Amino acid sequence: MKLAVIAHPRYPIRPPFAGGLEAFIASLVSTYNQNIRVTLYAHPDSQVNCELVSFPLDEKTYQQYPDIVENDFLLKVMEDITRRGFDVVHNNAISSVPPLWACKYDIPILTTLHTPPYSKLKAAADLASYSPFVHYNAVSYSVAELWRPFINDDIDVIYNGVDLSLWEVDKNQPQFAFSFGRITPSKGFDLAIKASSELGLSFRFAGPVFDQRYFDDVIKPLLNEQVQYLGHLTHQQINQCLKNARAVVFGARWDEPFGLSTVEAMATGTPVAAFNRGAFPEIVADSGAVWPKATMYSVWPRPCQMR
Repeated sequence: MKLAVIAHPRYPIRPPFAGGLEAFIASLVSTYNQNIRVTLYAHPDSQVNCELVSFPLDEKTYQQYPDIVENDFLLKVMEDITRRGFDVVHNNAISSVPPLWACKYDIPILTTLHTPPYSKLKAAADLASYSPFVHYNAVSYSVAELWRPFINDDIDVIYNGVDLSLWEVDKNQPQFAFSFGRITPSKGFDLAIKASSELGLSFRFAGPVFDQRYFDDVIKPLLNEQVQYLGHLTHQQINQCLKNARAVVFGARWDEPFGLSTVEAMATGTPVAAFNRGAFPEIVADSGAVWPKATMYSVWPRPCQMR
């Protein structure tokens, strides 16, 4: 069986990963590659253990015209997929191009819905809804519910997975609260910092800085001996932090479609604290605490006590 996997082209599929989507795709193609002939279409700087096909990306042009560059890249991807005749395509790109192309050329494609239904994606789903070749799955029930008005086909829910062999359940004495992910306002690291400080807990966090102004203006003034930014870490380094963490807190200001970091933390036996929004309630369940109030102070005590 010949399988093509399409990644969103913005960031390479290599560690340290830019985010959960990139980490998920790396794990996905590694698993697929054990039994299936896999070709990954992704950023040219990706590092994976299967066949990688890519096309040049000019970073300066990408920053100026992201939609145009992404569409051009993915059109080349779909042209190559059509030429090579894959049995099935697994699309993980956040773009209207793959499903519309598959609809036009009768290519069997499964698109995983990693995000809420943005306008261009909704339009593509509507236009491709009549095709028997185009199918969808969602990463959580909360995402599936958002998409149901725009997709006529059934939307199966398949949670993103992690390779458990990469995450050790070998706990040391809990020392601090921890968080990790992209450093952006939507992730709410400032909320987690303030909550931990209010409760007298030291706090460590890690991840790539995606919004430099937010980091400089909001996060930096909160840093001190008790609040430390550890940088952009690999999975192995994050695992070491989780071994020493009393709990992991996510102060997301938006409805997370899934949150791979949540599952990674849970894979090490570290309890999670988060707001009761997005996919958190269905993912966290009994492995921590979710709270409906717009404050972390009420959420923190329970997961900290679990450790």
